[in-house]
Amino acid sequence: MKGIKILRWFLIIIILSVTSLTIFYLLEGQPIKDNSAAINIAKRGIDLIMRRVRLEEKRGGNREWELVAKMAEFDKSKNKINLEDIKAIFYPADRKPITVSSKKGIMDNKSKNIELSGNVFIKSDDGYKLNTENLKWVASRRVLETDDFIEITGERFKITGNGLVSNIDSQDIKIKSNVEAIYY
Repeated sequence: MKGIKILRWFLIIIILSVTSLTIFYLLEGQPIKDNSAAINIAKRGIDLIMRRVRLEEKRGGNREWELVAKMAEFDKSKNKINLEDIKAIFYPADRKPITVSSKKGIMDNKSKNIELSGNVFIKSDDGYKLNTENLKWVASRRVLETDDFIEITGERFKITGNGLVSNIDSQDIKIKSNVEAIYY
C-alpha cells in the first residue's frame, strides 16, 4: 500500500514537472506583449494593401490568365492595382500555358491590361525563353507586346531585337526592328 502511494506521488510530480516545463518553453519563445500594433502606412491614393495575392480572369468558363503577386496595392480612384514580385500564367487556346515573371506590374481593373516591368522573363512549356525589361498584356487582343530590347532563346537558337508583338493564341510573333538571329 505504501509503495502505491509513493508511486502515485512520484507520477503526480513527473506530470506536474512535464506540464510546467512545456508551459515554460511555449511561453519562452513568445514576444513580450504590448498594446502597440504594426501599421502599414499606405501611399496617398492607395485604398488597400495585400500580401500574397492571387488573381484570376475567366471568360466563358475558360481561364484567360492567373496572377500571383507578393504584394498588391489597390488604388480605387484610378481603378488600378500596383503589383510586386509577379508570376502570371496566360492560357492560350489549344496550347500549353505561358508563364511570365517580373519584379513589378500594374493591372488596369477595367481593361484587364497588365503592364509588367523589371526583369520580365517568359518561359513557355515548349522550352522557349524571352527576356525583356517591360511587357504589356493587352487583354482585348490577347497579345503580349513591348517596344524594349528583347532576347528569345530556344534549344538551338537566339534571337534579339527591339520590340515584340505576340498573339498567344495564334503563336504569331513579330519582332519590330534590329532583328539578329543566331542558330546553333
